Amino acid sequence: MRVGEARELIGEAVVRAVREGFAREHEEMGYAERPAPAPAFTAGRHRAGHDSSTVPRVPPARVESCITDHTPGLWFSFKVEYGHPPHVQLSVRRTWARQVAAPGWAVVAGCPVLDVLEWDESTTPRRPARVRAALVLADYDRGMHGWRAHADVRDLRVTWSPQGAASLVMPWDEPGAATARTGAAA
Repeated sequence: MRVGEARELIGEAVVRAVREGFAREHEEMGYAERPAPAPAFTAGRHRAGHDSSTVPRVPPARVESCITDHTPGLWFSFKVEYGHPPHVQLSVRRTWARQVAAPGWAVVAGCPVLDVLEWDESTTPRRPARVRAALVLADYDRGMHGWRAHADVRDLRVTWSPQGAASLVMPWDEPGAATARTGAAA
């Protein structure tokens, strides 16, 4: 896979996560039946951004990437109220094109991958065992911004099904996470 194709795949994954997050928030909060009142102060002028009664349209994302000699990262913030498409900025290592994009690891389990931190060498070809990935969060902010989304970068373990499907293990699902949070044995 070429870098441009990897960026396109990342954009599609981000938009899918935003759409799913907005739909989940809309359903869980019951906004179709009981819309939230529009905020008293709004930063943007795009009305759909503050209408909780419907899930807004999410246009295709613009994705840019640059090389960094520092820790790989991703900047993503999307607010419907401004009327602009989602914009994703990746900062990746020089090896990203060869080690992540080319073999098709730009998106794992629906999340953009910024770096492969550890490899599973027990299979041929090798596959990621731990990745730095972006988790996209989307919701409705009743205070000011309305429909919005952003990303949080996490280092996550990758597990593989016998059929070869990848899953990301969230920090709170790691063995011992309950003990670390509560100080009690699980």
